[in-house]
Amino acid sequence: MNRGRAETSMAEEAWGNAPELQRFLRDVAPSAGERATVPLLGSRAQTEIFRYWCSLPRPGGIPDASDFDPLAVIGCLPDIVVFSMRSPTDIHHRLVGTGLVGRLGYDATGKNLLDLVAEDYRAQCSRNMHEVVCRPCVWQARYSSHYTSGRISYVQSIYLPLRGPAGQPARIVSLHSPEDPRSYHAPTDKPLFGSEVERIVWIDVGYGVPD
Repeated sequence: MNRGRAETSMAEEAWGNAPELQRFLRDVAPSAGERATVPLLGSRAQTEIFRYWCSLPRPGGIPDASDFDPLAVIGCLPDIVVFSMRSPTDIHHRLVGTGLVGRLGYDATGKNLLDLVAEDYRAQCSRNMHEVVCRPCVWQARYSSHYTSGRISYVQSIYLPLRGPAGQPARIVSLHSPEDPRSYHAPTDKPLFGSEVERIVWIDVGYGVPD
């Protein structure tokens, strides 16, 4: 499928070709990163969830959310998050795994991801996640996370697109693999993600990846 046609059709299907989204895709470029066809970061679990995602029917480029069975990757469940891509400024946590809640000391269910992202990285984070659903492709990132306990560590994450039910926005299912703590800071009321982004990988699933 032609890359431009794929991006346009996915965007229109998910958001009704909203002018806000079209301007955002035009005005903010996705991050530069490494190109790959399989996951390069993370634990074996990231490869497991990627392979499962690839095994699903992908009409129009991505699987339907209803076809993604969490029990098929049950060992990953504690570290899974499902996002709803409501708008360039609202990426909604639909589901947050118990392992993440425990590590973060914060239940982000129902919260806007971008409120928990470092302010100077919010637009770029949103653009990268929109690339995942609009191209479509898969994104991996290694970035710092500040936990409410004050612990700071790198996390390696993978983001895979899912088509939402009729009339609903596209979704992203993600898996997060924490590394050992690297330092500590004062405790906070909520976590903070992305103050440092150390590595980015774009995985081609048939529609190319950002230049």
